[in-house]
Amino acid sequence: MIMKGISWLCAAVLLVWGASAKAQVELEYWLYNLDGETGQYYTNGGGIVDTGVECDVELVQYSEGFVYVHCAGIPRYLTAPFPDGNPSIPTDQDHLFKIPRNPEFNPGNPTMTGLGHIAVLINGVPIFNAMDAFSYNNSDVWHQNAVFFENDGFDCAKGHPAMGAYHHHQLPIRFDSAAESQNDVCADFPSDALFALNASQHSPLIGWAWDGFPIYGPFAYAETDGTGGIVRMGSSYQLREITVRETLADGTDLAPWQFGPDVGEMVTPAIPPGASPVPADLGAYMEDYEYILLSGHLDEYNGRLAVTPEFPNGTYAYYATIDADYNSAYPYFFPFYRGVVETDNFGGPGGGVVIDEEVQTYVISDVANLGFDGQGPVAFPQPASAMLTVAYDFVGRADLIDAQGRAVRSEEAASWAAGVDVSSLPSGLYFWRVEKGNAQAVPVVIAH
Repeated sequence: MIMKGISWLCAAVLLVWGASAKAQVELEYWLYNLDGETGQYYTNGGGIVDTGVECDVELVQYSEGFVYVHCAGIPRYLTAPFPDGNPSIPTDQDHLFKIPRNPEFNPGNPTMTGLGHIAVLINGVPIFNAMDAFSYNNSDVWHQNAVFFENDGFDCAKGHPAMGAYHHHQLPIRFDSAAESQNDVCADFPSDALFALNASQHSPLIGWAWDGFPIYGPFAYAETDGTGGIVRMGSSYQLREITVRETLADGTDLAPWQFGPDVGEMVTPAIPPGASPVPADLGAYMEDYEYILLSGHLDEYNGRLAVTPEFPNGTYAYYATIDADYNSAYPYFFPFYRGVVETDNFGGPGGGVVIDEEVQTYVISDVANLGFDGQGPVAFPQPASAMLTVAYDFVGRADLIDAQGRAVRSEEAASWAAGVDVSSLPSGLYFWRVEKGNAQAVPVVIAH
């Protein structure tokens, strides 16, 4: 693992209520900074610099209708360098995001995603859409695909900053997760990224959109009722069969001044200054794609209504898409919002959110004080993917409880620490429950 040493008593954990409380996924699923850990980034020479800014989510507040998330936009995983010459580094953005707790479908015309943050990951890092703010000949017709034109400027975790505002246009996994990596930055500057892919298990919940619907990784149940095994969610956006860029996907004929470059024609990116020309292959522009109904698992919003581990009764959810080689697949996150959008989040770093209602602060005890006599139970690392270490100071029975209340792992507790294999369990929220007098439990996050 490539990061500063993390005290296992204070590692970042998901913000949760006790095991007996009603599940409130929109409050529970945040990576909360309990240990004061700060973000770090690589220098071009390979050194590591501490930002001095706390990473992950700093504070969560809520009302009956909304969740308010306070964060700097700094991840716990190592960031940088940005090989395209981007001189920026991740800096404190003092974000305040507002997320609906009771999302509703939008009955009218869909709201398009625009420039800037369109959603937030569970670690407080913003999500951007596929745009990079530039269009061919500044005509506002053929919009550059950031994943294509800025590929050389992403770090190992597939993120980069814009004037200090670190963000992701695509699934935050390592580049070298793919069969053939499209960027070799991980070889010299490795990062843990947000999570690692596991094709055999439902992907974890990784973020929330401004309409309140969750965002998942790319693997999910084949059938929307939760059956059929695990499959990769295929986008229904496909590359058009064109050689010239003179029409739009809906058949609109463009005026000559609106034409884009021929497919494969050499074009010079707007940034960085002095960039070398590159071939404008299919996929270079967002308009190179068209939505083909039922050609994939997902709708035009890049989502679907389905059962997930956190929503056993079903929810609408977006999915971050990849291709068969595990490289990012358009539209990466989502091009439109399916629900009614909380537009206060728009407006650059920090957004325009103001808390103008009575709110409560969502509180979790420090991990070191969760157990008996200050000595347990404790579970680490958080999240766990293979082996979960559990610590306690009593003799008796301990169980790992899933979201349905079932004991999926049990331990006859007789020592201070034990290792529990969780590699075959689905990603999601669990509780490590022990009994010494009254039953008590601590949250456990499994993410593969």
